[in-house]
Amino acid sequence: MVKVTVGSLRGALVATLLLLVSSAHAQTPQEWLLRMAEAVEFSNYTGTFLYMTPGNVETFRVYHRVADGKVVERIVALDGAGAEIIRTSRELICIFPSNRSVVVESRVGRSAKGGPLQAGLPFISGDLSAYYELSLGEPERVAGRQTELIIVSPRDGYRYGYRLWVDRESNMPLKSQLIGEESSMPLEEIRFIQIDFPTEVATADVETSLDTRNFTWVRQSERPRASATATMPPELRRWVPTELPGGFMLTSDTVEYTDMSAAPRVHHVY
Repeated sequence: MVKVTVGSLRGALVATLLLLVSSAHAQTPQEWLLRMAEAVEFSNYTGTFLYMTPGNVETFRVYHRVADGKVVERIVALDGAGAEIIRTSRELICIFPSNRSVVVESRVGRSAKGGPLQAGLPFISGDLSAYYELSLGEPERVAGRQTELIIVSPRDGYRYGYRLWVDRESNMPLKSQLIGEESSMPLEEIRFIQIDFPTEVATADVETSLDTRNFTWVRQSERPRASATATMPPELRRWVPTELPGGFMLTSDTVEYTDMSAAPRVHHVY
C-alpha cells in the first residue's frame, strides 16, 4: 500500500506547474526568429541605435508607427547633415539635406524594400533550416533589457551568417550582426542604445521636419518599367542568371534613374 500525503501532492503539483511554465517559455531558434520578424514590423517603438561597420559608427533615431494596420517608419541620422528615411507601404523616401535632394522609390510588388533595420535581418522562410544552422547562444543584456542570442550559421559558403540578440519581452532585435568569413569581425552591426514601446507613436514623429519644397525630387518609378527597358540593349533586357545557389530568389527588381534625362538602370537583388 502506497501512502500519499497532502505534502507530497502539493510538491508534485508545484513541480508540474514549474515544468509547464518552463515549457511555455522555452522557444526554439526558429520560433524566436518568427516572433522577431513580426515584432520589428508590427510593433510601435521609438529608439536610438548605432550602425557600425569596420572603422565607422553612425547614430540614428527611429520612429516606428503602426495604426489601423498601416506601418510608417522614419529614421533620422543624428550625425552629419541629418538625412532622413521615411518608409510607408508604398514608398521609400530618402531625404538628403546636404545636396537638397529627395529620392522616392516604389515599394510595390517585387521592388518592395524594408527599412535599414529590416535589411540587417535574415529573410525568414519555411526552408531556412535547409541553408542555415540555427542555435541559441549565451543570453546577455542589451540597452538595459534581457535578450536571447540567436545564431544563424550558413551551411555553405554562398551566404552570410547572423547573430541576433532578441528582447525576451518584446521580441525586438536589439542587436544584430552580419557575419562574413571572419566571425570575430562583423561586417556590420546594428545596436539599440535606447528603446521605448509606447502604446501610440504620434503622426508628427513619422513626418519629416525638413522643408523640402525647394529640393530636387527624383522618383525612381516615374517611368514604367516596360517602356524603360524597351530602350535598353537586348542583352540587358534578356539578362538572367544561368544558375543560382539553393535558396536564392529574386526579391527586388527595379528600374532606377539617377538622372531623369539619363538611361535607366535595372537593379536586381537576389
